[in-house]
Amino acid sequence: MPKKDYLTATDYYCFLQCPHWPYYERFATPEEQKLKREFTDGERNRLEDGLLHEREVVHELFQEQVVVQIATTEDLEADFALTLESMRRGDSVIYQGTLLDGDWAGRPDLLRRVEGESSLGGWYYEPIDVKSAHHLSKYHKLQLMFYAVLLERVQGRFPAFGYIMNKDKAELAVELGENITEFEAITRELESIRAGERPEPVLRKSCLDTSPWGALCERLAESTNDIARLFNVDIRRLNALRELGVRTVDDAAEMDIVDLDGRAPGLRLHGLEVAKLQAQSLQREQVIIREEVLLPVPPLEIHFDIESDPPNDFDYLYGCLIREKGISTYRPFLAKKIEDEGLMWREFLDWVNTLPADYQVIHYAAYEKIRLAVLEKRYGGSPALDRFRENMIDLKNTVTSSLVFPLYFYGLKYVAKFIGHAWRGEVTGGGQSVDVFEEYLGTKNQALLDQILIYNEDDVLATAYLADWCRRFAKNKTAYDKPYPWINGFERDY
Repeated sequence: MPKKDYLTATDYYCFLQCPHWPYYERFATPEEQKLKREFTDGERNRLEDGLLHEREVVHELFQEQVVVQIATTEDLEADFALTLESMRRGDSVIYQGTLLDGDWAGRPDLLRRVEGESSLGGWYYEPIDVKSAHHLSKYHKLQLMFYAVLLERVQGRFPAFGYIMNKDKAELAVELGENITEFEAITRELESIRAGERPEPVLRKSCLDTSPWGALCERLAESTNDIARLFNVDIRRLNALRELGVRTVDDAAEMDIVDLDGRAPGLRLHGLEVAKLQAQSLQREQVIIREEVLLPVPPLEIHFDIESDPPNDFDYLYGCLIREKGISTYRPFLAKKIEDEGLMWREFLDWVNTLPADYQVIHYAAYEKIRLAVLEKRYGGSPALDRFRENMIDLKNTVTSSLVFPLYFYGLKYVAKFIGHAWRGEVTGGGQSVDVFEEYLGTKNQALLDQILIYNEDDVLATAYLADWCRRFAKNKTAYDKPYPWINGFERDY
């Protein structure tokens, strides 16, 4: 007898990462199953850490209350019967209960009794989930909504609030009615998926980085030449374009942007123009300089990249490539354990205080500014840090506003590799660097730390390479066809 297919809270998380994830989990063919990515040791370790955090929260924050734990089994109906029995008794806190209605099944981490009328009596329950994150995410809210709808069906009352117990063991309230429209829309899509309808092609970074089915997403988009291949066109605009007959990259390369302007929410002339150029770039394998890039060469230029351990909200490496008088020097600021983060920060601030008046700092994407603000709040700042921040140039903003590459993604790894930069070491991405660093924390194996240092140095070398490329090849509006003039290298500033 085939196993019953339930809609679960996990489906909402998977859908937001990649709409094909819940589809392929149910309907992938044996051939497609071969392309499913194995989860890394780091991903599995973080799942185990999340379960440990959950147990710690329950033990520490609910120790003065009677917590009834429901043993979870493969028999959801039996688990639900035990949960319902506990709810009818009016138990204060229910841990690992199961909620069931038809083919919807939810397992909120906690159900907490609240005084108020319901079909149970003079009380009802609200859902609590424990997460190893510091801030609320959209999927947290949707999962709580899912539990709330199930609770309404079970207890005859919709709870007004749900709660997330976060990494800091703080209770974050979610007003559940606020998310109902989006919840209903995503639920409809998930129900279509469960009925066997494959979503339209989608190609986003989380399909590759988080979902195990990224290879299939990429293959589907490429085999159909779908407009999902266009960089920075979100699902709403993709669907609008498809409704208007623009389904392939070739369609987008020829579309009448004046005619399409304003015909659907999100379709505006500027965005359509950029999407059309992106389509033409992919179609022709052409690099297009939309706007000239003016990137001065100062007496001192610093290329800056931060390595963090997001599960622990911990920065462990500030890498700086210092370019001055034709010489490049790599300088890392390193915290070898979580407790050393403050010391690393102070060393970094002391160095920033020695910088001359005329310099610029080049980084790629917003992460560096975000983390500087986090650590400044945590440990304090300085006037020199303010100047450092004022001198920062986000090279990704330059790339996305002025350049068009025949690429699906404009992350540093994609762009820098396309123009000829190579990473030397065994660590090849941010997720892998987190895994390696967490392994280092457990083993203190210096070779692992050396791998991360090489990776970080290659990152700042990549921003320097890209900056020099912009100065050399993006000075004027033009387009480059294959063979590209930089294929055999080019004259660098340093």
